[in-house]
Amino acid sequence: MASPAQAGSLALLADRPQQGIAAWAGRLVMAGVLNALIAAFLLCHLPNAPAPTLPALVERAFFYVCAAALAGMAGVGFYWRRSADPYGSSAPRSFALFVLTNAAGWVWAPSVVFLSRQDSLATAPMAGLGAALLATGLRKAMPCAANPLHQRSSGHEWAERELFADSLRTPPREAHGYVIALCIYLAAFALLAGENLTACIPLALCAFLTAWKLTLAPEPNPDSTQINTRAALCLARIAAAAVLVTAAVLFVGVASRNRAAAVLAHGSGPNQGDDSSQSSTHPAQDSAFGISGYESIILWPVPEKKQIVPPLPAQDSLLARGTTRPLVIRFDGPYWYFQPPGKRPGPQARQAQGSPLAYDIEAHNFIPLTMEAHQSLGRSIRISRCREIQVAVLNRDNHPGRVNLAVLLTDSASRATPALYLGQQPLVSSLPGHFAIKSSAAGEVLRFPIAAPTKIRKFDKITVMFLPDGENFQAGPKVAIQQFELLPR
Repeated sequence: MASPAQAGSLALLADRPQQGIAAWAGRLVMAGVLNALIAAFLLCHLPNAPAPTLPALVERAFFYVCAAALAGMAGVGFYWRRSADPYGSSAPRSFALFVLTNAAGWVWAPSVVFLSRQDSLATAPMAGLGAALLATGLRKAMPCAANPLHQRSSGHEWAERELFADSLRTPPREAHGYVIALCIYLAAFALLAGENLTACIPLALCAFLTAWKLTLAPEPNPDSTQINTRAALCLARIAAAAVLVTAAVLFVGVASRNRAAAVLAHGSGPNQGDDSSQSSTHPAQDSAFGISGYESIILWPVPEKKQIVPPLPAQDSLLARGTTRPLVIRFDGPYWYFQPPGKRPGPQARQAQGSPLAYDIEAHNFIPLTMEAHQSLGRSIRISRCREIQVAVLNRDNHPGRVNLAVLLTDSASRATPALYLGQQPLVSSLPGHFAIKSSAAGEVLRFPIAAPTKIRKFDKITVMFLPDGENFQAGPKVAIQQFELLPR
């Protein structure tokens, strides 16, 4: 007759092989999922054709689904056949059955990748669906890891057991309920923060555990031929559904890409030239950096109508000695949108004409978005001739939060000389006591005095940096520069 302590020791020794097989199978599942996702991220791209046909989309979707399944199979096969793995030769199921059941989750990797590139709310539910199907298939195919101490015993064994042994035995503890609840909270928090791709991880784990616990375990010794056939038919149905869903996601992605490209190429429509008549709707929302967006954006102001002016005498420099009137320079330079560690837009930057007042340009990742405005003067201005620069701006940003503007003066002829930093000034209309929802742009003038002496003697470029507060670091402020007014000393 065994004591309760001896029974617990025997249970621990008996559970070790089962725990080893479970950990080995878990590593195989993770290897297959990661390989399928990597293949989907590397191979899955929208078609270049602006209007692809439906058969072409279905064919492309079929190729992507097959590529994800093959990549997952390669990852599982690599770890399955490792000579150093102690469970490869004594696995409870065959390699073919294990691959067929896992492929039910791999085939959804292309849909998850395309939805994440479109920043869709359906990204996390799609990942949860794939994880639930994967758990259901594994649970139906893999045998139940029964505890030897819970197996039925004969009458002779029952007679030799200690009295009240079942009552004294401590039931095994399961933490899956706490893990599921924690995953739900994490997924909800990520979705509220707008991180749809990040929410996939906890929601997929939650769906996997829930489906695993709700699915009945298979019989200890089912017919291998019958279960393989059933798994193959189930995979065929799931793969067909995955192909159709991937084709639909491709169609939506192509339409969204074409619409964004058309808006950026043709401006913001009839309200482009009239800032006061801008509506509160957003004509476009483009990603400045991301898997589906642009690496960076260069936004050029719409050129004004040419006016006939009399020829002016040539000047070697602006604000010459004896000048008393302010020099007014209409802003006609580009707006740069990029992300660190880059210091300027890349060679593949998207260039378009428009005003920052008419676009919502945002970054859908954890890297802050940098917005700058660059004005080239054409000729140099001596620092000793200029005592102050006034920047006239239009503010139509409706994100609560402080927005500061900083001004840098640069001499392009002397690259070794650092830029002159004039400090930063806040937009009054963005301050907490003055903020209000704007249906039309609010005009402001920011003053930047120039102290003398300075490190540089002249400048021919003006750079304006837009510095929103920490809450709006992923969005470019909807602030446009009208003109610069340089006051002589």
